[in-house]
Amino acid sequence: MQIAVYPDSDTLSHEAALYTVHIAQEAIATHGRFSMALSGGSTPKKLYRLLAEEPYRSQIDWALVEIFWSDERCVPPDSDESNYLLAQQAMLNTLPLASKQIHRMPADMEDRDAAALTYTREMQITFGTDGVPAFDLIQLGMGPEGHTASLFPHQSSLHEQQRLVMPVSVPKPPPPRLTFTPRILNAALHILFLVTGAEKADAVQAVLEGAYQPDEYPAQLIKPLKGEVTWMFDQAAANKLRQKKEVTQ
Repeated sequence: MQIAVYPDSDTLSHEAALYTVHIAQEAIATHGRFSMALSGGSTPKKLYRLLAEEPYRSQIDWALVEIFWSDERCVPPDSDESNYLLAQQAMLNTLPLASKQIHRMPADMEDRDAAALTYTREMQITFGTDGVPAFDLIQLGMGPEGHTASLFPHQSSLHEQQRLVMPVSVPKPPPPRLTFTPRILNAALHILFLVTGAEKADAVQAVLEGAYQPDEYPAQLIKPLKGEVTWMFDQAAANKLRQKKEVTQ
């Protein structure tokens, strides 16, 4: 696990862009493609904008990129609450990506179980597997209660062992969502957590330095079997961490 603390969200976002470029170049050199799953929320929006601009844009061969989402609200794709719309406006509209490279989670389908199965199969077809796809990079955030993707405390989704994507109802509007389960998250080669804001400092300290209580702090579940986890914080979010020796500024 790698931990880095930056003075503000702008610096963090530039470092996250550098990290994403590095992983993308490594993936393309290794197996000819870069697969990335995005998150929602305000924190990664700066990262997405940076990736669509120089100097980062031209450092990735976008023709070899596949974009997915780790979770989505059950709203139309043009809703202001849509994770897809956020990424589309901040990044996807201006990048040289074909529509077949952008894999929107069909969370607006009436049958959410069918939507979860549809997305699972789309991932498996894209990755050429009947098993669990291994993303090159999954970018995640964390809420002030320790949730990540749409895995919230004390929900059955935390213990899901079979499905890769499942419908959930969460204690945050809008409640109906689709989310990656721990099974596919922990198959990733790289996980990048971006966490900002003083309101998350208690959860950051509990997740990284507290007892292992994944039902209370779902972000603790993210431990890829063959991958690595990188945490990037702004100073406010990391303010209560005790183990400063692992932290760079």
